[in-house]
Amino acid sequence: MVLKEEKVSIIGRPLKDIEKYGKKGCIDLGKVVMSAGERPVLGRKIVMDVTKSHVVLVCGKRGGGKSYSMSVIIEGFARLPIEIRRRLSVIVIDTVGIFWTLKIPNTEERSLLAEWDLEPEVTNVKVLVPKGKLSFYKEKGLPVDGGFAIKYSELGTEEWMALFKLTWRDEEGILLTRVIDSLKESLGTYYGLNDILNAIEVDSESDKKSKMALANRFNASKSWGLFEKEATKIKDIAKGGQITIIDVSAYRQSIGMEGTRDIIVGLLGKKLFEERMLYRKEEESKAIKGEKIESDMPIVWMLIDEAHMFMPKDEESIALNSLLEWVRVGRQPGLALLLATQRPNKLHPDCISQCDLFISHRMTAQEDIEAVSQLRPSYLQGNFDKYYQEMPKEKGYAIVLDDNTEKLWLTKIKPRYSWDGGKTASAFTK
Repeated sequence: MVLKEEKVSIIGRPLKDIEKYGKKGCIDLGKVVMSAGERPVLGRKIVMDVTKSHVVLVCGKRGGGKSYSMSVIIEGFARLPIEIRRRLSVIVIDTVGIFWTLKIPNTEERSLLAEWDLEPEVTNVKVLVPKGKLSFYKEKGLPVDGGFAIKYSELGTEEWMALFKLTWRDEEGILLTRVIDSLKESLGTYYGLNDILNAIEVDSESDKKSKMALANRFNASKSWGLFEKEATKIKDIAKGGQITIIDVSAYRQSIGMEGTRDIIVGLLGKKLFEERMLYRKEEESKAIKGEKIESDMPIVWMLIDEAHMFMPKDEESIALNSLLEWVRVGRQPGLALLLATQRPNKLHPDCISQCDLFISHRMTAQEDIEAVSQLRPSYLQGNFDKYYQEMPKEKGYAIVLDDNTEKLWLTKIKPRYSWDGGKTASAFTK
């Protein structure tokens, strides 16, 4: 691989901000491919703005490198200057359980890193797993930092009904509404499973069958290891300067837990949206007065792997509406999304049409190529099929489209500092 003299192109940042800030507050993404072939020639560096709200779409077929690129971006957040980093909070939804390896240096690709004048390094991230599953991770010696739980009182009637697949017409749904309303009135935000079960038992308007059915649903939720009477408030996860990996892979294929991941993401999206809207008003007030623009709550980036599961095109999802709010109006309050998927044709169309940064590894399924083709703006000549055909088949190459500068590049994604936990499993032991 031949590296030419390094120059820099900035994506995600308008010209007036480039003139004012240069590449400050940007993260390294890779290098432009000047010519393909057996020994691709790499040119100028590509860096990505992360100081403002963006909707970033990362696509690629299975094993194409999208999770690798996500990790490169996460590593970039961790290496920002402290004055920028403390104004940002990064939350990663890990659906496969692979991002804990950010804590391990990438000694496997030491020679590749050396070609880029880099060395293996650990990345400072905080890995949280569902509290009820924490013992499993510790027994296996996996480097996690703690358990993640949601307060029972964080869920309203609508969330419980969606989780239990109930409607307002069901006897259990009617009972659930009364129970949650009575608990909030009598206990506020401090109640747990026993309080819910007691409220079900003493309800005088429901029959025994409905009470038993609803109580059984709540008892089943205990096994999920996710809900507690006391837990970290969702807004407290959004700490300035902190990268939080929330591992939800334990609920990937568990029967009866299909909506649990959606609840986690949906509540995060909803609560963080509400909080940032409030704090953004404080920041705007300071700007009007000519004061320093800051508040107690940072700008929030949420990175979601396998995003089509949370924001599907033709299905209902507990997380969908809150995340669509981020997509449609998150720019003003300071809420940014990175959505990674191997099936863009399954993703809600608003996610595609509203994205301003597009990073795509190789895709071969025509329906997926057609789905992202709606991104093609007037300034882009030709169809995406052409760019995928010209892309080297070696892993690590991507099309990068920036709506801010109205440019497209074929890019080689930079190597990771940390260990790649997303490699394909093999029967070979070494």
